[in-house]
Amino acid sequence: MSGVIAAIYSSFFLALSQASLKKSYRELSPSVAFFFDTLFGLALWVPLALFFGINLIFFKEVLLFAVLSAVLSEALYFYALSKGQLSVTTILIGSYPIYTILFSYLINREILTPLQALFIGITIFGTLISYLPSKLNKDELKKSGVLIWPIIAAVAVGLSDTLSKKIINKTEDFTFLFALALVQIPVSLTYLKLERQNIIKELKVVKAKAYDYKNAIAGSLFNIIGTGLLWIAFSKTLASIASPITATSGVLVIIIALLFLDEKISLKQIAGIFLVILGIIGIAILV
Repeated sequence: MSGVIAAIYSSFFLALSQASLKKSYRELSPSVAFFFDTLFGLALWVPLALFFGINLIFFKEVLLFAVLSAVLSEALYFYALSKGQLSVTTILIGSYPIYTILFSYLINREILTPLQALFIGITIFGTLISYLPSKLNKDELKKSGVLIWPIIAAVAVGLSDTLSKKIINKTEDFTFLFALALVQIPVSLTYLKLERQNIIKELKVVKAKAYDYKNAIAGSLFNIIGTGLLWIAFSKTLASIASPITATSGVLVIIIALLFLDEKISLKQIAGIFLVILGIIGIAILV
């Protein structure tokens, strides 16, 4: 599987995750949602990593990068999404490929060709204009943290993805995925404690109202599959290429909403979808 194909599959599953959460009757709190991600990560990532091979020689070094990834690109991401107007947080967090490209150049010395940069730019631009809401709630924007946390999360994801790519390049195997699945456990438990969530009590509530929460839990499963495919994409191609493609998951959500949720889309979103498709086709041809 090529890096571009893995990134496209990743975007698809991340879109299914977002669509499932959108359709859910009840939402999980950020820390509880991350806990479910942790459980699915253990169930899927550990066997996958062991099957494809890990190298314990690098394990201590990989562990540090895995902790950074679990905190910066996962736990912080969930926290930022819970802040303020969803339409605003989505577009701000969706800008993370810009920071990934910047950090990848500064840290990993990834250099894109002019044509690659052009089509990646088209993809990012199409993604961002697709996210743009038709209306903004000005009162909501005035609240503390509404803008700053999504921006922090976008920068954190870009930095985390760059550092993760660095260690994936070094080990050339699935050691990072294995370590990430393990370190999510203490990070998840810490997050639950900070939010003062009683996970036993929460699990009982979810079990008692399983129907209401089924889409939210499915969203966690799809998120773990999509994230796993992202790391596979990173092992096959540049982070500067894989990251913008996976960020198009929001555009796919718009298409899913149109086809299956009977939602209408605007001309702006249609233009964004066209640009994303054009950009991805261009990237696929050039890589």
